Amino acid sequence: MEKLVSIITLCYNGEKYIDRYAKSLLDQDYHNCQLIFIDDGSTDNSKEKILSYDTVFKANGIVLEYHHHKNIGTGASMAEAVHYIAGEFLIWPDVDDTLAPESIWKKVNFLEKNQNYGIVRTDFARIYDAKPNEIVEYGAQKYTNRWKEDLFEDYLLSNQAWLQPGCYMMRVAAFFDSTPQRYIFPTRRGQNWQMLLPVLYKYKCGYIDEPLYNYFLHKGSLSDASKETPEVTIQKYEKYEELILDTLDHIEMPQEERDNYKKRVTYYYLMQKIDVCFRNGLRKQAKEYYTEMVALNGPDKKSKIKMMTTGTIIADIYLKRRG
Repeated sequence: MEKLVSIITLCYNGEKYIDRYAKSLLDQDYHNCQLIFIDDGSTDNSKEKILSYDTVFKANGIVLEYHHHKNIGTGASMAEAVHYIAGEFLIWPDVDDTLAPESIWKKVNFLEKNQNYGIVRTDFARIYDAKPNEIVEYGAQKYTNRWKEDLFEDYLLSNQAWLQPGCYMMRVAAFFDSTPQRYIFPTRRGQNWQMLLPVLYKYKCGYIDEPLYNYFLHKGSLSDASKETPEVTIQKYEKYEELILDTLDHIEMPQEERDNYKKRVTYYYLMQKIDVCFRNGLRKQAKEYYTEMVALNGPDKKSKIKMMTTGTIIADIYLKRRG
């Protein structure tokens, strides 16, 4: 019998996407799944829509578990969802995306054949919701590190890291080993770093060079940042930094190593905020972030954190050129 795969799906007002998503689950060539569907306080008919699939799901080896709570956000919803996991493998695709028909089977097959990996990722197709039959690009092909196996630092500092959630499958044993309390920072926005970083710290990540996930872009989604104001973008970076620092606090590692990683994360997001300020003419605010960056680096000009030293020099030149 096929081993049980737990599928966590978070939903807030996703009624219009559920048919497409459910069909992609029914089209899978793997037939032993637990679907943990978390309704994050939807005000549309998401509940009725997903429950209408209960019978056909059962006929295709998918056991639907529907959970509803008031709107608390994606991180907090995932913090609840992980306590329902019963399978040996775990995926967490978004309700507005779809899985390729062989997505689950190929990832299970990889992990079964490669016992030294705790997690595997795949390529993905990027598609505009308004043109569902046109693939914009295969997202992972532009990343030179896609075959890399030790990915913790890359994902910690957003270095060629893709966070399309349905690309990943992890062993539940690896997730429980690296997150023994099943702790997920309960933020309103973001859940992928909390899921991935603890596992990537302890386990190698495999890669399947096939687009097994369809990632849809549509206006109004979290992935549509085209109309963000600089203030909103900076706030977003601050939230990302907060959740990553909190996640680091809950990963078992030597304290000196943790402190070093936390400095690098803070430094990275200071650089991102400085960049936003430069691009939007916010020079005074950029200098304030730069002052924080220099203070973080300390008086020792021979900092062991090479990335930080290099970044300080670049920012210093950038600011001096602009008076």
